[in-house]
Amino acid sequence: MTMRVLEFFYEEYLQPSGGPAGYLFNLRKYRDESSDNELFFLNEKRDLTFFYRLKRKMHVLFKCMNVRSDNAKYIERTIYESSHKGTVDLSSYDAVHFHSTFDLYSQKKNLEDYKGIVILTSHTPKPKYKEYIEDYSSPEEYAAYKEIFDKAEEFDRFAFERADYVIFPCRGAEDPYLHTWERYKDVRDEKKMLYVPTGTPTVKPKKTRAEVRKELGISDDQFVVSYVGRHIPVKGYDRLISIFGKSDDITVVCCGNPGRIPSPESERWKEVGWTNDPYSYVAASDLFILPNRETYFDLALLEVLSLGKTSLISNTGGNREFTGMEDCGIYLFDSDDEAAELIKNIMREDPSDKARREAAQVEMYKEKYSAEVFYSRYKETLRNIIERGRS
Repeated sequence: MTMRVLEFFYEEYLQPSGGPAGYLFNLRKYRDESSDNELFFLNEKRDLTFFYRLKRKMHVLFKCMNVRSDNAKYIERTIYESSHKGTVDLSSYDAVHFHSTFDLYSQKKNLEDYKGIVILTSHTPKPKYKEYIEDYSSPEEYAAYKEIFDKAEEFDRFAFERADYVIFPCRGAEDPYLHTWERYKDVRDEKKMLYVPTGTPTVKPKKTRAEVRKELGISDDQFVVSYVGRHIPVKGYDRLISIFGKSDDITVVCCGNPGRIPSPESERWKEVGWTNDPYSYVAASDLFILPNRETYFDLALLEVLSLGKTSLISNTGGNREFTGMEDCGIYLFDSDDEAAELIKNIMREDPSDKARREAAQVEMYKEKYSAEVFYSRYKETLRNIIERGRS
């Protein structure tokens, strides 16, 4: 059976990062390597005419003449798009897979006549409208444009209700929605739910351990904990600071954009900033930490598994898929005190035992979370969905 599936994401914005851009970057990479001609991406110049883009921009400019917030303008633009058919022709695709509730809502008018299957993967560790209010915007910005921001809850509601199927990487990835969005239990439909674990290509550090430690001024005998992600509460950046304060003899290396939470002023706290090679810093560390308060299913963790690095992860959401995997060097924690105690235990671990566990971690990655395994799983899911729709 042949099929045509549109991944509703502009190809020029794919990049090896977190979220849908990274998820789809990996998907496209394997598609190209396998000469697959069944998956398609958007191209802004091809799919959106110049006239449509100009009209949309003019609307947002004039509608928001008194709005100085880029986030509020984006919400306004999504509302505008939802009421116009636009120029993306969906009719030639058996299914359209949306990777954002906002993107799905933006096609509300376009989907009225669409006869194919609508699939949603939300990707975010909380409802997207809450991300815009709580993480992307300051309290002052939200207060100034509250009326606009509050409209965005409708985007999430409509997306979950309009989708024919909703794909999560595992059941635990739904926890952030159950915990933070009272409405989720009303829009969730068990008959629509599918669980397809994500996978990633093997990552390769560009620098050696010695090069990284020299760059950051860290001696070889220092115990280093690495962190990759945004510096925001939902990612547990503040928890990391708390754990650091309980651990006298560790050095922390952070990769990712700074946020509103200030970094500790300490010789043992190293901020790399955003980098397209975070894995050199992870590989040069002794332990990777993922202290999320809420967890969807973190791509960074899967990439770390491909390196084979002892990992300490919060007992939340998608992280719980790795419960009981201490033999693969993966440890879950509930409290910051427990995390600090686990770090002390890992520091005392016999090096040969640690190496054995990390080797087992790489084998587990190959078996369950490699790009090849993910791609095969994903394509099989699409075929089953479309066959059901055709029968």
